[in-house]
Amino acid sequence: MMLQFPIPYEDELLYSLLARVGIRSGNISHRAILKDIFGMDSFTAGVELQSGISNIVTNLPAGSTISSDQLIFQNTMYLFYTVFRDEEQAHAIYVSMLDEHGRDLHNAIGLMSSAIKPHAHFQYCVLCNQLDMEKHGEYYWRRIHQIPGVRICIKHGIWLSESSVLMRERTKYAFIAPTQDNCSDHSVQEIADKELLSQYSCIVNNIEKLLNFKYPHRPMEWFHKHYINLLMRKGYASNKGRTDYKRLRAEFVDFYGVELLEILQSSANGESSWLKLIFQKHRKGFHPIRHILVMQFLGLTLDELFNSDPSEIDGHESKTSPPKRKIMKKTMTEEYREQAKRERREVWLQMRNDYPYHGRLELRKLNPKVYAWLYLYDREFLMDHMPQKLPPKAGTTRHDWEKRDLEILEKVTEIAEQLMSEGGKPRRITLERIQKMLGRKCLMPKHMKKMPLTKAFLQGVVEDAEAFQKRRVLWAIGELESNDESLTLYRIKLKAGVSQIPEGYLLNILSTAPKNY
Repeated sequence: MMLQFPIPYEDELLYSLLARVGIRSGNISHRAILKDIFGMDSFTAGVELQSGISNIVTNLPAGSTISSDQLIFQNTMYLFYTVFRDEEQAHAIYVSMLDEHGRDLHNAIGLMSSAIKPHAHFQYCVLCNQLDMEKHGEYYWRRIHQIPGVRICIKHGIWLSESSVLMRERTKYAFIAPTQDNCSDHSVQEIADKELLSQYSCIVNNIEKLLNFKYPHRPMEWFHKHYINLLMRKGYASNKGRTDYKRLRAEFVDFYGVELLEILQSSANGESSWLKLIFQKHRKGFHPIRHILVMQFLGLTLDELFNSDPSEIDGHESKTSPPKRKIMKKTMTEEYREQAKRERREVWLQMRNDYPYHGRLELRKLNPKVYAWLYLYDREFLMDHMPQKLPPKAGTTRHDWEKRDLEILEKVTEIAEQLMSEGGKPRRITLERIQKMLGRKCLMPKHMKKMPLTKAFLQGVVEDAEAFQKRRVLWAIGELESNDESLTLYRIKLKAGVSQIPEGYLLNILSTAPKNY
């Protein structure tokens, strides 16, 4: 029996709690500590989940009110790793954690085979540690900081630091507490990108909810139906559930940003990426982080996902879209043909009016369904209202390139001046950004050969990585000076968002800066 058992701190990992038991026992033998805690020395230290919980509760000091459920739900990652599993799977893991013979808990939650890998070392927040030392006189490991993909403390808005303590120690019988020696990095690295921090905070807030609230367990099909229902409502999937993955992936990446997805080990690259697989009928589980990413992208809350009425998702197809009326050429009524003809003629004429310079192929791509219908059922009208065919490429030049060069140069100059003078943190001036603001695909290499003035101007304006870094540094200096802040190298790098560049390189930028800087 343990002589004393510490009161768990807020969000403390059971591993950390048991490490503190060992410190208070005064034992230096890991096996002796295990015997104090479990009543036997054959147990191994678990980070995410721990077996032998019943043994721990049995060996608690007399009068202790701590229960098995309290330790499992409040001090391990059980709720986080089982929330997207069905009742039977979750209960089996729960029983294994109670049992003294609990084996393969990591395999049961898919930890070792998951594409989202655990941290190699325990993570900690420098500022949280300072507060813990002032309040408790010691450090402790927080659950939220050990979740794979969590690399930021949203409470303080700084990057987490990496301790020297391995999460999978070679001595698997040891529970190691955080100390000033193994948590020796005291540097504070603030998150310069506030948009990244804001979006990351939403994700971590949902992770904390999964760690602390017991949501009802649902079968895999439950989540699949929810996701497909919302894909249909948002126009990513057809009534039959066929999904436009190309558009979905592009907007998903744009929603989160490449950097955030990489931090969360959830880049959506490749034809068979997890993002595509998670919307198919689930035959395997997905990491909770990826469910959270999909859920937030589709505008779902955790309460809506887990606590909705089953009838709302079972009947999603009939509620989200009217039944399709299949019209075959042989059975189409005259009344329907005339109505459809009027509607599609109006659409085609409106397209001709809105895009007077589009050719036949470009118009066809704008609305292929209307084009196909008119071609089948109203071909004479379609041919009468098609753009004239372009002359063959051989022959006279269709554009006055000298005149066009001057026109494009004037517009490009205005855009470049606008980008250089816009307020806030600088954005890199790229050819793609200028062309997007121009609204016309006229800066392609084959066109630039014929516009030497525009080409020469762009070569002097478009920034490579080095030029953009220099401009950000000069902007940061100006911002710090206007706010009467000291111009230290650390402050300049932090403000400019160039924390990774060497100080020697930064000093070189400063030495070549204009005198007014």
